[in-house]
Amino acid sequence: MKNNFQILTDSVSDLPASWVRAHPYVTIVDTPIMVSDSTGYHDFRHISADDFMKIDKMVKAGGRASTSMPQVGDPFGDNPDSVETFTRNLLEQGIDVVYIAMGSAMSSTFNSVTLCYKEINEEYKGRAQAYCLDSRCMSTGLALLILNLCDSIENGEVSTVGEIADFVTKNRSYIGHFFTWGELSYIRLSGRVDAMRAFAANILGIRLVGAAVYKDDDETRTLEHVNPHGFIRGIKRWANVIGEYATKHIVDPCGRIIVAHGNVPRDAEIVVSQLRECFPKAQILTGPEWRCGAGIQCHGGPTSIHVNFETNDICRYSSVVTELKQIITSQRK
Repeated sequence: MKNNFQILTDSVSDLPASWVRAHPYVTIVDTPIMVSDSTGYHDFRHISADDFMKIDKMVKAGGRASTSMPQVGDPFGDNPDSVETFTRNLLEQGIDVVYIAMGSAMSSTFNSVTLCYKEINEEYKGRAQAYCLDSRCMSTGLALLILNLCDSIENGEVSTVGEIADFVTKNRSYIGHFFTWGELSYIRLSGRVDAMRAFAANILGIRLVGAAVYKDDDETRTLEHVNPHGFIRGIKRWANVIGEYATKHIVDPCGRIIVAHGNVPRDAEIVVSQLRECFPKAQILTGPEWRCGAGIQCHGGPTSIHVNFETNDICRYSSVVTELKQIITSQRK
């Protein structure tokens, strides 16, 4: 299939390499990882989910890991991997470019690429254009959005950059993102959980439900833990809670569900088993290829587990907290 456009997206979309190879009109832009420790700053690029374990050792020894933006601007035009140079090369050929970025409330990439493209588009006006779209998604949630988009492209339902923009804008708010961590040291370092809560959770085996949710009063989507008043002990109970929530909100019980993990395949399999009970006909994407990549593990650690599915409503913070509290309370009875 020949398209007159190229889709770019962040490596933190965590799309499997085999899927990307099978879809040449999708290009992954690497998100560098920076680690600071007693020996200085270290720059890691193009590393796999398993490669993150060497970074994990540095963090456990007192280092701090974070992600950096991809190289966007390229004033000298000497880096073929920069967003600007890559985009210019395509525009020169008359090929439109669509960058689908990680949610702007969770990353600055969208704003930086938008500014870069504004300048480029003035130069290439009338020949080809570059667009940057805010996915409002992260990690395998962004991957699910792109999988669904590419289905529509290959079915002939989407064929232009304008239709891509319409698809992303219409569907981005209905990608459910839920996640948990076996231990909370990385979440504590991010400031999302205080040290005492993280210590208690690690000792007692308490699982938080993290989610990418919308604020109640606007269209900002942020990362939050959404069971502040209800404790969940153990991965099996966490899977039961997510399974019950998904039963009420999944769009298609036979559709895609992504279960990805950093480096805890046994815990991920417990979640998969529970979801298979709830949705025996669902297409559950999991296993060695579906991993929380190194860039995402920087923020949640190797015990991260993500669950993504299409929802029938927008996940607003207060409604998700209320409903999860009800589910947790009912399961205790």
